Amino acid sequence: PDPIMWAPLKTEDLIKSPKDAINVFDFEPVARVNVPPAHFGYMASGIDDEVTLRANREGFLKFQLRPRRLVDVSKVDMSIDILGVKYDNPIVVAPVGGHKMFHPDGEIATAKGAKAGNHLQILSTATTTGVEDVIAARGAPIWYQLYASNKWEVAETMVKRAEKAGCHAIAMTVDRSGGRNQETLFRLQRTDVRDCNTCHDRSSLQANMKRRSMYEG
Repeated sequence: PDPIMWAPLKTEDLIKSPKDAINVFDFEPVARVNVPPAHFGYMASGIDDEVTLRANREGFLKFQLRPRRLVDVSKVDMSIDILGVKYDNPIVVAPVGGHKMFHPDGEIATAKGAKAGNHLQILSTATTTGVEDVIAARGAPIWYQLYASNKWEVAETMVKRAEKAGCHAIAMTVDRSGGRNQETLFRLQRTDVRDCNTCHDRSSLQANMKRRSMYEG
């Protein structure tokens, strides 16, 4: 269900520690309080009246745990092999651009979290930290997600850099690059009192991408 429908509305009722969370959605209202409005909107927004968010949640409802009786579960092995690499469990840190919008350590902090749980991490094309530094923080190879550029040499340079850094796989994302209708983001941008132009050069996409580490050069 949509967290807005049942999340605590009073800030004093929000969880104070990750240990207090009942499920992952308990983190969302905390982020809403602590993250600048436009940045939270970027993270929380789906596409077109949030239909993509609803579709994702409805899709996950098709997967159910099948209980079995009289089976010893005192020692459960949740490990999984993905492309020849063993992970402790099938949880994957999906690619999200611009982690420094949410924490000053950006993708480095995310990599440390992935290392603590031995999770597979996939780094976004729009990362604010270079793939080399993220792999060093993770302490193991990661995957790199590639949004294809309309210039072959740009995509080729990114792939070669990711391979050289030690990425095990390239996750190719086929998507349109002409913008998208993120209604939650647009609404919350109106409430953000900061001058976004100090970080985001809106004169051109190329100028804005200069802040994204994988576009260096």
